Amino acid sequence: MGEKRGSFEIIYNILYEAKGGINKTKLVYKTNLNFHVMQRYIEFLIAKELLTIEHNPNTIYKTTEKGLRYIELFEEITKDLLKIEYDDILEFSIL
Repeated sequence: MGEKRGSFEIIYNILYEAKGGINKTKLVYKTNLNFHVMQRYIEFLIAKELLTIEHNPNTIYKTTEKGLRYIELFEEITKDLLKIEYDDILEFSIL
């Protein structure tokens, strides 16, 4: 069984999936969260201006510019951490 995701990764997953606009059902499915948990994250992300709601006529959630910046930063940090781990493994195996 995989590791449990932290809040920062869950936020990344939601914002990533909502980049082009998505309804709640698809967002729940793609992020593997239940509706109750998803609603709490949606409310938080809207309050922090990382996600918006569009009604046309269905409710669509879309990542804001601020949310896109979160995605960029998360990917940059993750890439740097993975590189560090990979470099540490190479250094260890050389010794």
